Amino acid sequence: MRVVYMGTPQFAVPSLEILHQNFQVVAVVTQPDRPKGRGCKLTPPPVKLKAEELGLPVYQPLKVRDPEFLSILQDLNPDIILVAAYAKLIPPSILNLPRLGCVNLHPSLLPRHRGAIPVPAAIMAGDKVTGITTFLMGEGYDTGDILLQREVEIKSGESGSELLECLSHIGAEVLLETVLGLERGEIKPVPQIGEANYTKPLKGEDLVIDWSKSALEIVNFVRALYSEPEATTSLRDQVLKIGKAEVAEGFGEELLQTRPGQVLALLKGRGPVVAAGGGAVLLQYVKPAGKGWMDGKSFMTGRRISVGDVLG
Repeated sequence: MRVVYMGTPQFAVPSLEILHQNFQVVAVVTQPDRPKGRGCKLTPPPVKLKAEELGLPVYQPLKVRDPEFLSILQDLNPDIILVAAYAKLIPPSILNLPRLGCVNLHPSLLPRHRGAIPVPAAIMAGDKVTGITTFLMGEGYDTGDILLQREVEIKSGESGSELLECLSHIGAEVLLETVLGLERGEIKPVPQIGEANYTKPLKGEDLVIDWSKSALEIVNFVRALYSEPEATTSLRDQVLKIGKAEVAEGFGEELLQTRPGQVLALLKGRGPVVAAGGGAVLLQYVKPAGKGWMDGKSFMTGRRISVGDVLG
């Protein structure tokens, strides 16, 4: 089977590896190299690096609608096009090209979380279960008929990055199973049923902690964004990133006299406790401006934070 694979971030790498082991991958399509880091050095996406390591041809079109790129795909004559976090909407001219269609690998139990950030969205929502979906791509965002799904439990305290890594490997197995099933005619597509939550790419303002929310909502928010792109707040007009937090127990009357975001206590050997809109949050892992990551205990040394300070 002739396969064209389209993907960009680390999430898409395990799938490329397993496809290379089982099929003829005639081309890998990924996003162009982008400036990264303080030096803004052009950096290739993870899928490109893996494709080059495997000796596979790589294409990085600026626009997938480019007639020249479409001509290349036509000449490749793929039986199927597989997509995993490519980050661009695929036009009908490509969707209708392969005989088995275009199949997308999505890290959510569609239609639960469609769009750009399904993994953080699941954690922020307090979901206990998420999963992997493969579906036949149509012209909408994540709206096509479902081929296969596999449920995955979200572990207590699991961060967004940890969950995404787990789903990337499970997703590779599900994608392989999907392609084999389609090749044998054993999979029947079924329409998506249920309420859809459309998720959008996160902007800078979306990363800021809203201390008026409940303690559990804030903890889930922090989990969802660690270790990338990371939840933020401010302390004494300086950015403070929060990597890990937990709901602080045993705080009741103190909350009546405070405002959300105010530091209630400095727990010896543990970290600062901050008032939320409901309950309180213990900061376990933080990154002050100009410093590296540190635990809550270390953060309290040197009067970096004091009772009565207000975050946000």
